Amino acid sequence: MNSNIRTFYLYTVCFVTLCMIVSGVVIAINNIALYIMPNSYIFYENENSVYAELSDYGDDYSLDYDEIEKENYKTRKIKGAVVATVIATIGGIMYKYHWKVIEKEKNS
Repeated sequence: MNSNIRTFYLYTVCFVTLCMIVSGVVIAINNIALYIMPNSYIFYENENSVYAELSDYGDDYSLDYDEIEKENYKTRKIKGAVVATVIATIGGIMYKYHWKVIEKEKNS
């Protein structure tokens, strides 16, 4: 009985980590693709929010909202790709470990 629960646990963890790997790779590829070829339709909730945060600089501070938003967009895509790569890497490491445990138990 205890062996069946352990086997179920190991295979479940392997399945979940495979899902982590696949989703991490897909999200990373999507973020990289959007970084390289961004969508031309970015909608803003509140365009004045950036101006309100930088109002302390005075009138002589020139602010190009579109340039700031483009840089923020690129930064978000890079961060998203990094996070997705980390998820896939952690999933891969966990999968490799648990699969070795399964193989070891099969051979013993």
